[in-house]
Amino acid sequence: MKQFFTIGQLSNLFNVKISALRYYDEIGLLKPAKINHQTNYRYYSTEQFERLNVINYLRALDLPVESIKHFFEARDIDKLEEMLKEQKVQVQQQILTLKNIERRIDTRISQVDNAVNSVIDKIEIVDVPEMAVIYLNEDYRPNDDIEFPIATLRQKFGVDKNIFLGKIALTINQANLLARRFDSYNGLLLIMEPGDEGDATTTLKAGKYIRLRFRGTHDTAARQYPLMINYCQKHNFKITGPAN
Repeated sequence: MKQFFTIGQLSNLFNVKISALRYYDEIGLLKPAKINHQTNYRYYSTEQFERLNVINYLRALDLPVESIKHFFEARDIDKLEEMLKEQKVQVQQQILTLKNIERRIDTRISQVDNAVNSVIDKIEIVDVPEMAVIYLNEDYRPNDDIEFPIATLRQKFGVDKNIFLGKIALTINQANLLARRFDSYNGLLLIMEPGDEGDATTTLKAGKYIRLRFRGTHDTAARQYPLMINYCQKHNFKITGPAN
């Protein structure tokens, strides 16, 4: 004699949401063994347990429900192998994405630690490696909303909106530096890292740079540039490019 289970009992036995079981019924993936048309209760038999186990296994592999349905309709091992191979490719892509996220997090942690432990208000000479960047040639004043040029850069160059933290720099061109005009910036650049979406438009050359870290915002940065220019003049350094 067959033993039947209500949808609630089946849900508890297999740890599957009732809403999922209703959806499986709706699309024909797992139909009830019988329905009480007076109460509209769904009943499932033990003979359906194996099918539900297979469904749960394939869902645990993150296979789409529609693909699982196609497998049961075809009952084809080759089809199952094809589905699993396709899913493997997707999983590999997800792993790559997660590794890129992990790398970005490690980079941000390193930047924060470096900033916390750095010397404030002291000019330093630092070696900077070559860096790929996306450059947006657009004027920006410190009292303007920086989110607009960032949004422009993202839209123009097709950049992922999630990669901006800690990687934006504002630039003052060489002519304005030498003329000591610090009331506006001439461009915005995004420092690219391996795995970032978007193609770099130029590179920052490797070399020695002077750096001054201070507590403040873009509004107060203008007061720092004269200090750096005076330092260059005092040590006979030649300014050969923009400030970033």
